[in-house]
Amino acid sequence: MNKFIIISLIIIFFLRQIIILNANDDTYINTSNIIYDEKNNIIELAENSKINFNDTNILVDRGIIDYDNDTIKIFGNFYLYQELNILSGKNLVGDSKLNNFTTSEVSYIYNNDLKIDSDKAVRSDGIVTFYNNFLTPCELDGYFNCPTWSLRINETKYNIEKDKFDHFDSFLQIADYKVFYLPYFSHYGSKAPRQKGFLTPIFEFNIGDDAGIIAPYYLPLKKETEIIFKPKIIIDNDFNYFDKYTLNTIINHKSSGGDLFVDVYNEKLDDNAKTYSSIKFNSKQVLNKNNIFSYEALITNSISTTRSINENPNTFEDIFIRLDSYELFDDSDYLRSELSTVEALDNTNSGFIPLAPSIKYSSQKLLKNELTFTNDLNLVNLKRNESSLGKPSEILSFKTNNSLKSNHKSKNTIFYNKINLNNNIASYEYEHSPNLDDEVFHSNIILSSDVFFNLRQSVTPRIKLIQNLNLVSDNVINEDSKAITFNYYNQYSDNRLYGIDLEDNSTRIVYGLENKIKFYEKNLQFNLNQSYDFNKKNNYTKEINQTSNFSDIALEAKTNFDNIFFKIDSRLSNRELEKKEMNYFFQYNDVVDLTLNYNETDAKAFQNLSTDTQFLEASLGKKMNDNVFLSVSSDLDLKNNYSPLSQTIKLSIFDECSKLDISYTDKRFNDNYNTQPSEIINLSFTMDYLGFFRYEQKSNVFFEETGDFNYGY
Repeated sequence: MNKFIIISLIIIFFLRQIIILNANDDTYINTSNIIYDEKNNIIELAENSKINFNDTNILVDRGIIDYDNDTIKIFGNFYLYQELNILSGKNLVGDSKLNNFTTSEVSYIYNNDLKIDSDKAVRSDGIVTFYNNFLTPCELDGYFNCPTWSLRINETKYNIEKDKFDHFDSFLQIADYKVFYLPYFSHYGSKAPRQKGFLTPIFEFNIGDDAGIIAPYYLPLKKETEIIFKPKIIIDNDFNYFDKYTLNTIINHKSSGGDLFVDVYNEKLDDNAKTYSSIKFNSKQVLNKNNIFSYEALITNSISTTRSINENPNTFEDIFIRLDSYELFDDSDYLRSELSTVEALDNTNSGFIPLAPSIKYSSQKLLKNELTFTNDLNLVNLKRNESSLGKPSEILSFKTNNSLKSNHKSKNTIFYNKINLNNNIASYEYEHSPNLDDEVFHSNIILSSDVFFNLRQSVTPRIKLIQNLNLVSDNVINEDSKAITFNYYNQYSDNRLYGIDLEDNSTRIVYGLENKIKFYEKNLQFNLNQSYDFNKKNNYTKEINQTSNFSDIALEAKTNFDNIFFKIDSRLSNRELEKKEMNYFFQYNDVVDLTLNYNETDAKAFQNLSTDTQFLEASLGKKMNDNVFLSVSSDLDLKNNYSPLSQTIKLSIFDECSKLDISYTDKRFNDNYNTQPSEIINLSFTMDYLGFFRYEQKSNVFFEETGDFNYGY
């Protein structure tokens, strides 16, 4: 018995060597029963044989491999898989590497997602053709006990190299009901390289208005460059399609050093010969490890369609160029050179600024472990086409900021001390009023000392003393910013006014508490502060209507526990603790998705605010089941008869391969410009691989008129 086993093993070993020598070197066969015809170089495979060559694996019932004639025949079922692609069927005949084959009763799964069932499949020259097939990426036993959507196709050609599907004579089925016929369409798979061609087209039909056709075209020029053309032909009631049109051209160029974006938009609004155009440039390039170049530009003669009643175009250019240079003189400095221009090409508005070059230099030196010296230099030359009161035709200013900072820790106390020296030298020239020409010089020193007392791990008292020493004070024109705010963090700023053209000419002390405490085993962060201005009449207190030395109280708190996040940011009056500003933010995500954002500002909070404001943003969403989500959102002006008002109700029905959105939006805001009240009903249906199907109704009366019908593939 032992001799018989040994002899059998020796025979199997030599037989295996013969098979390997006659088969391709990259082919591996695993079977429990095999017959080898040495004379004809044919291998007969028994049931459940496995074949592997390259990265392809195949499991067969029975089969024959004829190496001399380079053929393989599989009788019965087979199962072939390669990476995420699976092909199964019956009675396969082809070459030994399956570069060409014919099979029947085919099931093909592409990229573990797209499913194709076909009566017959033929592969030849890198093209797999499926005949009389069924295609879907959906679950076969889906929401309707069948695929949500599918295609019944007479013939499909799949180009393996291009990863492209071409379908001929197809019916689109929704829940097994045929709804649309497509004589031909194509799409690419998930591994396809970039290809030129038309993208999803859009057809717009507006009852009572003109119809439009948008046919985007994609053109890859190189690996790093691509162009998208978006022409829109508008067809009027007389079927004229050259009187109105738009063309949007987008160019993207990416490289290892940066990117370039160009957006060209042309439109013809009526049957006259006038065409409006605009072009945008945006570029950022890393020249080397120390220099970064940025460029932005806008040139246009278009008519504004956003909050504008302009009937004639505003022709202007807006150009911005910047060069950032690092380690210019040493390893801790920085130079920014800018050139910006906003110019009305028709000179209709003298307030535009045609040219504003600037140079900003910064350097920082660590003198000791706890001492840092910082220098900022800023040279600006600002020019206008014309001058007016308070707006010179040319400003040349040189601003410097030198600061010395020290950080020191002593036991449970941390000290942050800083000395700031600010200088502003400016020259003002008025083109038509030389008597207003002026030269000004402003200089001040700000001393600040910020002290944190870590008395307990959860409570940190904080005191900051800020002293402003005005050395020279001339009438500097503010070209920085007119923004104003009051909050916890701005209270601790050395200058509560933005920029350095406006001086916060006050000596004050700011005191507050920063707390991180446990509340019912949850973290709660709580901060409050107040300032005392030694001079109650200064530039900042005037803007915020502060009449006493004591400021209002800034309070903020936030907590996050379980599925709830809550934040409050408020300003309370210093005497009655009445709210002047109140901001609430609440978010809950569990049974429902709820977000509330409430803002309230009292008219007495700021000098330039005339009325009280109350504004609420709210959204509520609920996942009804695994396939349905309902949401409601609304923006309300609570102090102005709920206007402006915008609210949206949206129902989403979805599964793993498609999504249907039905939404109703009601806008009741009229600003006497281009923002008008409207009601919009939108229906869109998106499908994996294919595109979308959309219907949209726009009218001021719910369902009074039919709407826009769009589809794409």
